[in-house]
Amino acid sequence: MTQPASHPLTIRTREEMSPEYFETVSKMLRSQAYRELAAAVVFAEALSLVPTVEFKRHVVHTVEEEMEHYAICVRLAEQIGLADFDAECTRHVREDRPVPAIKSFLELGVAAYLYDSASAFQLREYENSSFDPYCRVIGRILEEEEGHENFGAEMMIQMSRDPSNREEIQRHFDKWLAVSLRSFGRPAHERSRVAIEAGLKTRDSAAVAQDYVDSAKSTARLCGLVIPTRERLLELGTETAADIDLDVCPAFQWR
Repeated sequence: MTQPASHPLTIRTREEMSPEYFETVSKMLRSQAYRELAAAVVFAEALSLVPTVEFKRHVVHTVEEEMEHYAICVRLAEQIGLADFDAECTRHVREDRPVPAIKSFLELGVAAYLYDSASAFQLREYENSSFDPYCRVIGRILEEEEGHENFGAEMMIQMSRDPSNREEIQRHFDKWLAVSLRSFGRPAHERSRVAIEAGLKTRDSAAVAQDYVDSAKSTARLCGLVIPTRERLLELGTETAADIDLDVCPAFQWR
């Protein structure tokens, strides 16, 4: 694996950080740790829904990798002096912002694709991060997240070949697209501007979310699905950028 080059501004320790930089890195680590721990919890809790030993083993492997990614975030947080980081993240997932439970194997496939795909798009923005310890582990995490994403996409495509599954898959698709989009944060937020100027990431969250949606459109077409409207996403608790493009070409129909 080729390690991305460091940003011209390279920060390695807490002592090198300005207060603003430290606050931005802290929020960045909290956001990723939340996503990793939430994914591990929700997929572990869905294990009893998985029908075969082969798929059970894959889900367990996914949970193990998500927990390792979470552990990396915890180690980085401890290195820069964030106290009680693990307890704080655990409380956030359990009480403050719990991820919806998965209730069927069909839903597991959709969630695995959309949630992990969102994580991969976010992480790519940090491949050349100025926070060097984070930059050095991004490649490995991305590789594993993209494996989870591909597995979920394959499950969705296979299950959508049965027309009787299509309506249920669409419901799950709407739900998990809304959940996943929330993880990008608010577009054009001051925090995003600060992170870009500090070299922690490259683009505003709105641009990254648009790339994510565009990617989801391709899989939606293959599955005979549609992208939910802004109004539908708002019903599901997610506000999107006013100019987000949710249009999709006519869905592919299985013959």
